[in-house]
Amino acid sequence: MQKVIKSNKGYYLFYVGLFILALLYLLNFNVDMGSDDGWFMKVSREHTFWGFLQWRYDNWSARLFPEAMLYLIFLVPLFVHHVISASAWLLYSYSLVRLIVGTVSRKNFLVAFLSLGLINIWVMKDSIFWITGSINYLWPLALGLFSMIPYADNFFRNKKTSVWLYVLPAFIFSFSNEQLIACVIGVVLVYHGAMLVHKRKENYFLYIPTAFFMFGLTFMILAPGNKLRMKQEIDMWMPDFNELSPFSRVLRGSSWLFEGWQTKLLLLFLVILVISFVIDSSKLLAKVTMGYTVFLALLMYNFPKKLTDFQKINEGNWTQSLKSGNVLNGGLLTPLLPYLLWAVFFGLVISFSISVAKQKIFIGLSYSAALFSSLLMCFSPTMYASGARVFLCSSIFLLMISFILYQQVLVHRTQDENRRLLFYACFVPVINFLCVLCIS
Repeated sequence: MQKVIKSNKGYYLFYVGLFILALLYLLNFNVDMGSDDGWFMKVSREHTFWGFLQWRYDNWSARLFPEAMLYLIFLVPLFVHHVISASAWLLYSYSLVRLIVGTVSRKNFLVAFLSLGLINIWVMKDSIFWITGSINYLWPLALGLFSMIPYADNFFRNKKTSVWLYVLPAFIFSFSNEQLIACVIGVVLVYHGAMLVHKRKENYFLYIPTAFFMFGLTFMILAPGNKLRMKQEIDMWMPDFNELSPFSRVLRGSSWLFEGWQTKLLLLFLVILVISFVIDSSKLLAKVTMGYTVFLALLMYNFPKKLTDFQKINEGNWTQSLKSGNVLNGGLLTPLLPYLLWAVFFGLVISFSISVAKQKIFIGLSYSAALFSSLLMCFSPTMYASGARVFLCSSIFLLMISFILYQQVLVHRTQDENRRLLFYACFVPVINFLCVLCIS
């Protein structure tokens, strides 16, 4: 045993060091008494543990795991939360590498560990470093990705991994976050469907976590508190929601979606663009995408407000100009121009990255999942109430795409080039992490 520990001393020091680094970073974040943190801190004075869960299920939320943790976490020192969040951070890193690569190396683990820093700083703050946000998003995210490992092993590596280690995390995850679970269900259904179509031998034990996911989502959707919460959210955030026509709801949802993608996901799309360009810069599509990106950047520099005003589509009578066929009217072009320009940008980056990728179908499905996770909130009256944290799910799918493409870059590079790539892969996230500290 001592020989094993001694021979793997470097590995242990590396992972323990990252854990300590994560913990030290998390120690910079405290309870926000002006937010839900303050409310959850006081709730144990009014309810017993089981009474609280029953009350929340009947009147507000069916997220039993986060609700239970939020009740308990404020009964112990805040340090306990930071320890669990640091562990969730490392579990996310481990799971990402296991899902994409299969085997875990220190270099890939470090890139995965720092990859969270590529997420928009406001999304990071609300979903990872805010106490209530981390329990509702970071912890379920880590459990969900970990639960996906046996599916990835079976599908990509034709390896029948024992499911029993993943059953409990899958069960807990199933009662955590509707948005994340809906995306995971989409992934596992694609897995089962693909295995059936290609007539490949499945790991039939995987139907156990799949059943958990389906049951958990159904359990949360049917919670009696959903209607009550929806009514309160509408009254607070969107009082005119029930009076809106379907077309008006589409317009409002579209403005929220584009604004969210342009502000919260832009860095990830740029990272994907750069990695794709490194993979193959000789394609015509590469030159077109890069040229258009420069063109859009120049327009943004000169007309920042006009190209980011996605709310204007909800105002004015531009639809009348469209019906009359007067498409060159300024009243029509002004509200639609930001949508057209940014839709072309996203479309070009997506098309270019898929064209250079080896795993085209998987990356295409990941983009679809990123869009789907945003659309889940797009037509909800709670889209403004939920804040930046709802873009964590889309961000993770884009991170997976960038990590897959990063692995593709490493294959045909020398060791010195890979070291430089490792430096670049770590530099931007570190800067972003420092920026989060400035807004905490």
